Amino acid sequence: MVKVFTYAFRILRIMWDAAGWLAVRNIFSKVYKSSLFPFLQVFILSQVIDHIQLHKTTQLGELAPYIIVYIGAAIVYGLVTTSMQQFVLDARVESHLEKMIITKLNSLDPQTFEQVAFQELLTQVEGSKGALMAQSDRVIGFLDGLIRAGTASVVLLGSNPLLVLLILVSSYPTFHLGNVSRDKLWPFLSTRWSSVQRISQYVKGLLSQDGTSKESVIFGTGPVLLKKTSEAQGSFFRDFSKEYDPFVAKVAAANLIEMAASIYAQYFQLRSLMDGAVGLGKFTLQFQQTLRLSSGTHMLYEQYSSMLMRIKTIERFYEFMDYRPTITSPLRPDAIPSLPNPATIEFVNVTFRYPGTDRDILKNFNAIIRSGEKIALVGENGAGKTTLIKLILRFYDVTEGEVRINGIHIAKINLRHWHHLVGALFQDFIKYQFTLKENVQFGNLKLKNDKKLILSALAKSGAKPFVSVLPEGVDQMVGKMFAKGVDLSGGQWQKLALARAFFRDAPLLILDEPTSSIDAKAEYEIFENVQKLQKGKTVIIISHRFSTVRNADRILVLHQGRIIEEGSHEQLMTKRGHYAELFEIQAKGYK
Repeated sequence: MVKVFTYAFRILRIMWDAAGWLAVRNIFSKVYKSSLFPFLQVFILSQVIDHIQLHKTTQLGELAPYIIVYIGAAIVYGLVTTSMQQFVLDARVESHLEKMIITKLNSLDPQTFEQVAFQELLTQVEGSKGALMAQSDRVIGFLDGLIRAGTASVVLLGSNPLLVLLILVSSYPTFHLGNVSRDKLWPFLSTRWSSVQRISQYVKGLLSQDGTSKESVIFGTGPVLLKKTSEAQGSFFRDFSKEYDPFVAKVAAANLIEMAASIYAQYFQLRSLMDGAVGLGKFTLQFQQTLRLSSGTHMLYEQYSSMLMRIKTIERFYEFMDYRPTITSPLRPDAIPSLPNPATIEFVNVTFRYPGTDRDILKNFNAIIRSGEKIALVGENGAGKTTLIKLILRFYDVTEGEVRINGIHIAKINLRHWHHLVGALFQDFIKYQFTLKENVQFGNLKLKNDKKLILSALAKSGAKPFVSVLPEGVDQMVGKMFAKGVDLSGGQWQKLALARAFFRDAPLLILDEPTSSIDAKAEYEIFENVQKLQKGKTVIIISHRFSTVRNADRILVLHQGRIIEEGSHEQLMTKRGHYAELFEIQAKGYK
């Protein structure tokens, strides 16, 4: 019970944070419309009837107090009720929850997103958001039922307290069965049904998305995919019925008990009227309040049971909101020495294995990247190239040893400050479905309105020629997600991402497979620009194209987490080692 009301309070707090007094007004409006105003109506009516019955000749003026109270109550009803109020509140609460989720995601680090447990939690957040929205309605419904049952109890306790107890007790079997059935059916209403929905969504995506629909047409897989959806749905409803059907008769019997208690209470009041123990007005009030006590008690039990059922889902939302980043900056970070600039990066006896694994990706690894060097990392898949980048950016902490930035252990510096000194293009770069200008601006938000620098970055990346022919130029929406968007080719998207890295104009530039979607001519032009325009800056390149890396100052050849060769292209070719072997294999493909 404590947990239910703790989360109820937290949800009310979310509503307040999202909508302020609109939330208060909405709650009062619902309770007033459903409970308070109907109670006032029947109470005033009962008083008027009893007054007229007691006084054979009644003047309208004698009823003035009742009329004034009723008019006042009706005015309040009109003031607190608007047709769009609920829509606006729901929209505000949903928007607030979205901002809470986005804010939380922005506070987490890349290592967190690579954790399977976190990804499983993240898939449940959307469902928990829906549960929170529904729970807010249940909290208001509980308050409504409490007021409805409370006002009815006050009226009825004066005539016969046992009738109040009878109605309260008679509603319990329905409440108990509701709890039992929800516990039994919860896996169906959450996990199983979500699984069925995911299958349906996946099939719809396969049949409707541009990248997959063509294959579905050619191979005629539509009917088979539909059958998979139907089988999943059929299996769900068959298993659901097996668990649900036994409760139908029990719930019907419990409802009959509840109804019988209400009918008996009404019979008791009718007998009081016929025996002259109460007047017609008081009978009307008590009769109506008996119905409201029954419905209010039923609502209390129903809403509480429903709130209890959603706790597990809501807990997942708050588990997500309480999630802590794996990598954090120290409370009192050391300053990065200003010289040299760009900073020297050093790996000192580094051993690293990914969390939850027992295989060392790096073992006693030592390397130094000097200020202003153009370094290329080459090697077969799994050699440890991308891992080195993750450690340089402190997406992970080393298992043993140190990564030093100008001699300072990277774990001791302010991580946000270090990231401000880095520009990067990753393999899985983001294709922002906004304007082309914004795609570049995200590289350096401090300079976002500098159009001259935006055009310069586009020119460096080789994107300027295709930008110049777009209808809206740099203001063109790109991607297909929003209206008037123009989709780009893979190479054009990559050039745009590269422009973002150039716009950052940071001392350290990291390029992870930067030209994988670009033709050979454009690749040559881009790296000519890197050599010319990034003078004095450190550049780290990962590439499988040897034509990309051959102009680097120093090439590090990695194999199974070790540097097996290093030197310039010419030096490595002279050694006739692993690098030369890989280079010649690739070169044969161009002959």
